[in-house]
Amino acid sequence: MQSVTIELDADLYPLDAVYQAAYTLLDRAWIFLEPTPSGVLARVRSKREGVSDAAAAGQLGNEALTQAYRLSLARDRRRVIEALATRAVAGAAGPPGLDELLEMEIGEATAFDDPLGIAMSWEEKYGKKEKKGEDGG
Repeated sequence: MQSVTIELDADLYPLDAVYQAAYTLLDRAWIFLEPTPSGVLARVRSKREGVSDAAAAGQLGNEALTQAYRLSLARDRRRVIEALATRAVAGAAGPPGLDELLEMEIGEATAFDDPLGIAMSWEEKYGKKEKKGEDGG
């Protein structure tokens, strides 16, 4: 089996798009990439029986176009994507919970109010227990 060589022009196929396309086709073909002054030279050899090397090279070209378009969309729509992601994360966090505390007025009367008894020490809350038999009897 001979490999098929195709040249991918850098103006049409950015290097990242070629790498992503090659990665996508790793399970179907062996792909050897060589940089050239005008782009990338790709030698493609199919791994599957019944699929020609030319067909695998065509798949690489198609996938490289798809990845180039995807990269273009991501670059052009970056602000929209970031805004949507920010809204999604902010919405998942829920409303801030400290607003009620900031609005409360804390004076000296309420500063040490402890309705749940949390500020009490263990000894104050439960007291020291005396051992039996210390009375002398």
